[in-house]
Amino acid sequence: MSDIARVSAGSPPLTLELDRGDLLPGRLVDGVVRMGGRGSLAFREARVTLVGVETWRYDVTSTDAQGHTHTETHTAHEDLPHVPVAVLGPTTLAAGETREVPFQIPVPDLGPATFDGQELRVDWELRANLDVPRFDPKVSLPVHVLQPTALLRAGVIDVGQFALWPDATVEADGIRGSITIDPVPLCIGAPFRGRLSLEAMAARNVQEVRLELRVHARATVGGGREETISLWIGRLAGESTFGGGARSYEFSGDLPERWLPTIQTPHGRADAQFHVVVATAWARDPHLVRDVAIASTSEL
Repeated sequence: MSDIARVSAGSPPLTLELDRGDLLPGRLVDGVVRMGGRGSLAFREARVTLVGVETWRYDVTSTDAQGHTHTETHTAHEDLPHVPVAVLGPTTLAAGETREVPFQIPVPDLGPATFDGQELRVDWELRANLDVPRFDPKVSLPVHVLQPTALLRAGVIDVGQFALWPDATVEADGIRGSITIDPVPLCIGAPFRGRLSLEAMAARNVQEVRLELRVHARATVGGGREETISLWIGRLAGESTFGGGARSYEFSGDLPERWLPTIQTPHGRADAQFHVVVATAWARDPHLVRDVAIASTSEL
């Protein structure tokens, strides 16, 4: 087992281990909790709990007697539903005695998956604690709950209309064509490839043709804040003549290992789009845009 956490010095020795730190929804994860080893220790119960916390930010605007408005940004937190699992009942350990107890903890079927944004985030940790009179020794192990490709493909989470289609039609400022992405959904930390296919169009001079994968996260509450995160940026062409007739352009890349999958939470959601930005001097840059979905594992 590779993911290990221990309580700080001065507490009764308590160690928590898991066989993996990236957890699949709807699966059981195996672990071990170890306790004892110093003085005698008596407790009423030992339990482990997988705890998720959703965090979101929102603005509150107020108006004073003079009609001046003032906006404050607030941060809210809420525990996601969790069920403690008892691993030991009333127990007394003699001085120097240790106890090692294996356990299995269920991962929620629908997560939500770990998400590392500023305006919206989801964090998970596994907690083990002992019910001891006057104080409860505890240890926490940060973990990640994954967003599997299978869950996105099953339609459990609402995504853009063509987010799960390999090919999507795009159009902007007289440019028409399609963007093909492989695989769908995309997966963080994994390679992908694609193709921009253009219908017949007049050639135009461009400063560059830029590719961007953008994640848009927002809190779906009153005054909820939102943000757009550039997960990946690439270049299709530098300063040149772009288009002219029917053309196809191939591209490829690797998504960074950032926890920014497509998710829905009780108070927010995150979606993704792939942009082809045609940078044009002294003119507004056309954006050819298609919806995409992002998983955090292709294991399931």
